[in-house]
Amino acid sequence: MTRYLLIAVLLASVPQVAAAARASSSWTDGKFSAAGLIGYGIGFDSSNEYGFGFGARAGYTFPFRLYVGPSFIYYVGTSPANNVTLHTFTLAAEAGYEMVFGPVEVRPFLGIGLGNPTLSVGVFNSASTAYFALMPGGVVTYNFNGPLSTGPFVGGDVHLTWLPAAHGVNDLSLLATGGYRF
Repeated sequence: MTRYLLIAVLLASVPQVAAAARASSSWTDGKFSAAGLIGYGIGFDSSNEYGFGFGARAGYTFPFRLYVGPSFIYYVGTSPANNVTLHTFTLAAEAGYEMVFGPVEVRPFLGIGLGNPTLSVGVFNSASTAYFALMPGGVVTYNFNGPLSTGPFVGGDVHLTWLPAAHGVNDLSLLATGGYRF
């Protein structure tokens, strides 16, 4: 008898829960964002394949604060000798979680994608290979219109770029970011 009573109460509460879910935000109430990136990548080997870097990221933050989106960063690299240039680009899909601390938003993330280090001698490029890349890191932003709201934002991005198959082509990136959430 108790079992039937519990089932009846549960079934009676389903319409109320559904109405409350509709009254709260849906997945379409999230926010798109686009941002530019500029900064420096510090390589962990003798010849830094990273150096000055610039790029962009775009993504979508769901109402439950899950962020997903792509990022692209091109690192100009260094010139260890005359007419020799090392440079790298990364292309990754990122997922993270938006946390709010007063006016500041913090998003730890994990990027998974490709990294492509290239050695150029004069006008000739060596054969470059795209490698699997893991990019754990975090973004800290300040939104001028308040946390998790639409409008312009500025901040910083710190992440590791790890290319396991490209021995020694790993870095720590320190990047400034600025963009708009709409």
